[in-house]
Amino acid sequence: MLQNKRILIGVTGSIAAYKACDLIQRLKEKGAEVRVIMTPSAARLVHPNTFAALTGSPVVEDAWTDVANGTMRHIELARWAELFVIAPCTAHTLAELSWGLTGSIISTTALAYDGPVIVAPAMNTVMLQSAPVREHFQRLSARGVCVLPTASGDLACGEVGEGKLITPEEIVAYIDLVLEFGKSTPDLKDKKVLISGGHTEEPLDGVRFLSNRSSGKTAIAIARALELAGADVHLILGVAEEEAPAGIRVSRVRTSTEFRTSMIEKQKDSDVVIMAAAIADFIPVKTDAGKWKDSRFLKNLELKPATNILQELGEHKPAGQILVGFALETESAVAHAREKMKAKNCDLMVVNTPLSNAGQGFGQDQVEAAILNTESMDSEPLVVMEKSKLAVNLVQRIAEQLGSQK
Repeated sequence: MLQNKRILIGVTGSIAAYKACDLIQRLKEKGAEVRVIMTPSAARLVHPNTFAALTGSPVVEDAWTDVANGTMRHIELARWAELFVIAPCTAHTLAELSWGLTGSIISTTALAYDGPVIVAPAMNTVMLQSAPVREHFQRLSARGVCVLPTASGDLACGEVGEGKLITPEEIVAYIDLVLEFGKSTPDLKDKKVLISGGHTEEPLDGVRFLSNRSSGKTAIAIARALELAGADVHLILGVAEEEAPAGIRVSRVRTSTEFRTSMIEKQKDSDVVIMAAAIADFIPVKTDAGKWKDSRFLKNLELKPATNILQELGEHKPAGQILVGFALETESAVAHAREKMKAKNCDLMVVNTPLSNAGQGFGQDQVEAAILNTESMDSEPLVVMEKSKLAVNLVQRIAEQLGSQK
């Protein structure tokens, strides 16, 4: 998705400015062409030469740079960039962006730029929660600027709370989604979405468990895409390779029983339910609290079927609720997925296959998948795509389903 994309990074005077180095490196590794502009305060924290070395391009710190030679850098960069990412963004720069001021090369360039903008805030908790900052967030969001969430933890001032810059890895994930959405991000404001992700661990004893290889990457990508669309997202997350996404309400579970309790309890309050987690099909009849002794001797494991959560969700689906299921299939994938969609009373079904090619399948960034609905009965081809693209496609299909109910 990022191959040959021209991305302009604006760095402001937050102590988190050093994280922009990691962000730039990740973007370069994905094939993006990156340039950097920065405020004078940012240059006091990270030397411009650092960014110049990472990007291979000169860094602009002042709107007056090269004006004597007839070059308007803010116009040139605004026309060059396909995406403008300001990370980290301080409260001062946030205010300039909100009010359309031109106090730095960043705010001046932003005013001349008409493409997608991503803002990744970083500031003290009290500043973050202040009325002016909240108003700036609302104003920018209303104009179509993607304002990313912040993380919670230890702040540079010594306090603990919300306001940390999210990780460069998360910023890149949002960049993928914003570029995938383009100018067609659906509006899911005021819609409550319940989504499950990750895999289960069913204990055999106090040490061992039965599990599967699902990474949770797809569910987390979908949760982020839903947030970008304005939905109120609640992610029920089992065991996953990625950290729970910042800014999204997350409940952690581990077993199929815990998944069932959370999903059934919250279903009635949701407009959309997405069952993307890989739930155990069978669980142990008996679980020992301690560690098995003589564990190298052959043991007979007695298993019983786990509760079919998707079946229950389909049976108790309220009128108007959109239910999305997932089907991992290895043979006759689309046909089997359609049977599952009908049997489980789903409105949409995402079918995917476990690929073994490099970069595809479990724990990878790509997946071979298709999204099925109840109306189109023609055979839909499975397509290899980025999981971010699958997430965007699914959110758009959900928006269409909700729109058709009006």
